[in-house]
Amino acid sequence: MNLLNTYCNQAGYPIQIEKTLHELSLDDANSVNVFTSEYKDLNSISMDSIAQNVVARIHFGGPPRKDVAPASVDSFLIDSNGYWYFIEFKNQYISSKKVKEDCVKKSYANVFWLFKILDEMQRKQLFSFDAYSSCTTEISPFEFVKKYCKFILVIGKDKVDNELNRIREAKKAKMTMPDSCRFLRKLESYVFKSADVYSADQFDREFVKKFRYS
Repeated sequence: MNLLNTYCNQAGYPIQIEKTLHELSLDDANSVNVFTSEYKDLNSISMDSIAQNVVARIHFGGPPRKDVAPASVDSFLIDSNGYWYFIEFKNQYISSKKVKEDCVKKSYANVFWLFKILDEMQRKQLFSFDAYSSCTTEISPFEFVKKYCKFILVIGKDKVDNELNRIREAKKAKMTMPDSCRFLRKLESYVFKSADVYSADQFDREFVKKFRYS
């Protein structure tokens, strides 16, 4: 949080990048929050805010512009075990083509521009990947993503269907995942340490309730 606030301030665009998961889960088109917690809420970093209000303005100038901003997930968290979470909320069925395309596009783009920022901060000696790693030798950004970064897709409770349940059951049983989540398997194979999907209720119970900050 402090590092990214420093980056925004140094770029000349001091903005509020901290929001709750509830706030970040807003489906603008339908004015519905995908995530409402029974247990607790978490303060998180808004990737959209940084992409639209800082990154886009650095490269295109002028006011914040969503149309030219790089793709970004909704939320970013780091837990007490040192894992980095890229979290996307969707108020759509997992079988939706848009869900799959958005997750892939946002994952690749967000990792790229965030790590570009971190590389810039590392050159200024304000950040080090090694400091966030348990490795005894120097670790590259690409190795860091594969070892420590995780992707989570959260589906709104009104969009839970049999397909989502089959995916979750297959994951628990360590069985081959259905074709409908092939995009998650690709993200896990090519980019992240893991890529998972939860319903909003499962996310609240299995992730948020147990989460501890670093």
